[in-house]
Amino acid sequence: MCPPVNDFLMGIFCLWNSQVDFNGNVNNQVRENLYCCFVFASLDLAILVRLRYDDVMKIKHIYAASVCALTLLAPIFGGAESLPKKSAPPAKVLPSPSQSRPTLSTEQVLYQFLLSEIAAQRGRSELATQGMMDLAARSNDARIARRATEMAFQAKQMGDAREALMLWLAIEPESGVARQALSAMIGTQSGMEKSSTTVLQWLGDKTFEQKHAATLFSQLPFLFSRIADRNAVAMTVAELALPYPQLAEAQYAVGITALAAGNRAAAQTALEAALGVRAEFSDAAIAMARLLFDGSENGEKRAENYLVTYLKRFPDATDVRIAYGRLLVGMKSLLAAREQFRLAAAARTAEVEMPYAIGLISLQIEDWADAEKQFLLAIARIPRDKNPIHFNLGLVAEGKKDAEAARRWFQQINEGEYFISAQLKIAQIIAKRDGVEAGRAFLREAQKVQKDEDGQCSESDIAQTRQQLVIAEVQLLREAKAYREAYQVLTEALANSPTAVELRYDRAMIAEKLEKLDAMESDLRTVIAMKSDHAHAHNALGYSFAERGIKLNEALSLIEKAIKISPNDAFIQDSLGWVFYRLGRHDEALATLKKAYAMRPDPEIAAHLGEVLFHTGSRAEALATWQNALKDFPQHPALIAVIARHAK
Repeated sequence: MCPPVNDFLMGIFCLWNSQVDFNGNVNNQVRENLYCCFVFASLDLAILVRLRYDDVMKIKHIYAASVCALTLLAPIFGGAESLPKKSAPPAKVLPSPSQSRPTLSTEQVLYQFLLSEIAAQRGRSELATQGMMDLAARSNDARIARRATEMAFQAKQMGDAREALMLWLAIEPESGVARQALSAMIGTQSGMEKSSTTVLQWLGDKTFEQKHAATLFSQLPFLFSRIADRNAVAMTVAELALPYPQLAEAQYAVGITALAAGNRAAAQTALEAALGVRAEFSDAAIAMARLLFDGSENGEKRAENYLVTYLKRFPDATDVRIAYGRLLVGMKSLLAAREQFRLAAAARTAEVEMPYAIGLISLQIEDWADAEKQFLLAIARIPRDKNPIHFNLGLVAEGKKDAEAARRWFQQINEGEYFISAQLKIAQIIAKRDGVEAGRAFLREAQKVQKDEDGQCSESDIAQTRQQLVIAEVQLLREAKAYREAYQVLTEALANSPTAVELRYDRAMIAEKLEKLDAMESDLRTVIAMKSDHAHAHNALGYSFAERGIKLNEALSLIEKAIKISPNDAFIQDSLGWVFYRLGRHDEALATLKKAYAMRPDPEIAAHLGEVLFHTGSRAEALATWQNALKDFPQHPALIAVIARHAK
């Protein structure tokens, strides 16, 4: 055998020796590392062989080396089913001729993959793309389809790029990258007319239409979602779908775009048509449930009844079952929701999302043992981001009163969106054991570490993280009711970062606790001047005026501005109801406070709603509102105070 092949096989043998334990076992992570190393080593071999041998000998040497290496690695890879897998949900694949082909072995996959890559290196882009596309179709692997798409785009073979992209979307229909590429090819950035013309041209190609019409129509609602004129989108999609009354995906696209445009009747007709063509069309069934769940009092029940009926008919419709579980979570039927997710998990045994969802429900109902079991199972499936799971395992340990175990889990989070919350949790654990000053010292040290260790981050990123750690320290002090110290911390931080909006907003909130109302008003007005769309600053200043019964017209103006910025915030709705009450507009106050309480049954909103009910003559309803809220929040000071005030 040629020297490059000998070197290659020796490298593979050494690699194998270095990764296998004394019992000959290899874990999944090592298997994936070996797979990647094997591919890169094979490509290196291909380059060496290319420099020394003619075409026939090149292929012979590469093939011989690949077969020998795969014989060595067969116990590790164990067949095509052992290829490294992503943690994403299994792709929903539309029927295609390739599905009837026999399963490829690892050797076949790697051999064709290598040949395609070598062809690309030698400038045979058309052959490379075709080989990779064929492999993607036969293996049903989204990663290979993505590589085929990249090859075609790089070679400016737009016909092959379109073909590979549609194959990729058929395998992985929710891929954001694939959708962006399709959007660019269709030209949605240029508007409705140009993009719809492109779609018509594509569908005019009978070969494309036969193979990819279903995939293309299923993507149209997403592709056109950024176009502001929803009615125009719905009309265009309906026109495009006219020649396809028996294509379920076309009717589904009509239904989704009609629903987005607010035409519920047209949406229902189209979705019923889609389900009439293919009753087991899960996406259409989920959309129908969404249509039935219209936010009305009976909407949840209608959607639930529909999903229950559908699942009786199609018990293996896992996506529909997951949608039903989410609906039950929204209805606060947590035990029933957990059962639905357990049934879905039985069909999705490789996914991270299933045990994670079950773990979140178990955490919420304080079933610590099951929550821990599910989160550990999610970790074992090697998620892309372990931080949320580590954080929730910390919460489980806290629930079990095991502070040190909680601290160990939180300490595993070194970056990302959970980092600050984890640092605060550790500080709280330290403060509870050793005192608030010890907790503060930990957070101060975290600020220094962040500055020292993030050499690759920009100065603005470092400053932002340091500000968040300051806010965490303030939260620790707020919990200890050490408001003066919190105010001082924020004042020192603002001296270094005077334009930091969140630091200034936090200082305003602490100033209110210290009854420094002039300072609070000054900081809030500064925040509004610096960030005019800061809904909470508008709301806080307006509510402060309403609570004190001063500047009520300005209070109303501020809160109405906050509503425009954040219309679905229950607390801002509560503030609006309260200022209506202070202005003597009792009917508007009641309607607004009831809306806020329906959005979020918070004890402070309950206190305000009861107060208005009491003073407008509905005393029995007021007492019932307070008593019901007390069942969930028995120690809440606002509820206790308002009940005591009116019990006299």
